[in-house]
Amino acid sequence: MTADRPSAIRRNSPLPGEAEDSRAAQREDERALLLRHRAGDTDAFAGLVEAYREPVYGYLVRCGVEPEERDDLFQEIFLRVHRATPSYQEDRPVHPFLFTIVCNTVRTHLRRRRVRQLIPIGGDRNDDGPPRPEPASNEPSSERRAAAREALSLVEKEIQRLPLAHREVLLLAGVDQLPLKDVAEILGRPVNTIKTHLRRARLQLAARLAEGGAP
Repeated sequence: MTADRPSAIRRNSPLPGEAEDSRAAQREDERALLLRHRAGDTDAFAGLVEAYREPVYGYLVRCGVEPEERDDLFQEIFLRVHRATPSYQEDRPVHPFLFTIVCNTVRTHLRRRRVRQLIPIGGDRNDDGPPRPEPASNEPSSERRAAAREALSLVEKEIQRLPLAHREVLLLAGVDQLPLKDVAEILGRPVNTIKTHLRRARLQLAARLAEGGAP
């Protein structure tokens, strides 16, 4: 029985080359969906939204968007994607194109939130209501699930405490694992600046986690 375990692990863990090929195929599928949407295929946009639901929601969560605001912001992002589709260049990967819109929308949202915090506005929503449902997690079930959730929660809280410039780079390069040149394109910054922000973000995050997380 024990001799079978390494084979099972190998089957469930693709080799680096296989993972890269799979990701490239997925990116090509996403590009095809966007091009079909631009050509007037009414079903293609729904497929694109579904393909990006989890990474976009994950980005919103880790950027500190409040639970009750995520659904509205998600819809706003894809409305902007729809409007920007005519300007999409066919030789450009979809991920940087789409996440440029995601990042710009989140930046605008966070600026608006800071203004609301400085200038009281009547009728602001409170945090008493239950959060809206989010995409189902792919987290495996095990006896360590609670401990893993606690660790993940701590990491996400500490990421949210990073300066926005560092947080954006860490999420795009570290979590989404985009090439630094794509991150630079998305954020409109030089690659060397991206490298500096990424290094500082990782050092800050590591230091805070080593301390057990600040209160």
